[in-house]
Amino acid sequence: MGVQNIELRQAGAEELPFEDASFDTVVSTLVFCSVGDPSRGLAEVRRVLKPGGTFRFVEHVRADGGWKARVQDAIVPLWGWLGAGCHPNRRTLETMKAAGFEIVESSREKLSGFPVVVGVARRNGKQ
Repeated sequence: MGVQNIELRQAGAEELPFEDASFDTVVSTLVFCSVGDPSRGLAEVRRVLKPGGTFRFVEHVRADGGWKARVQDAIVPLWGWLGAGCHPNRRTLETMKAAGFEIVESSREKLSGFPVVVGVARRNGKQ
């Protein structure tokens, strides 16, 4: 195995500096809870993902309801300030589906007491 060049780029999720269908796989880990416009960011992920490629993610999500969801909603202003803009109460799976992804696998887990979703999605052919 030879040495491979790696190029690092820093960019906002809403405007990825890559050509359409550039990647076989896109990975996000606790990203879309802090993106200013998650719908636009996910549309960009879809744009740069090759047909048949996978989007693998670990993301904060809103609790399924009840008091836990209400606590998440209540702490967002302070949590966002302390956690670099994190909104732990976003409905990330729904936003992914609306952006044109089919959720292939997902499981709800907990990370530091907050619900997260771990999964794999693919571009659907509808958008």
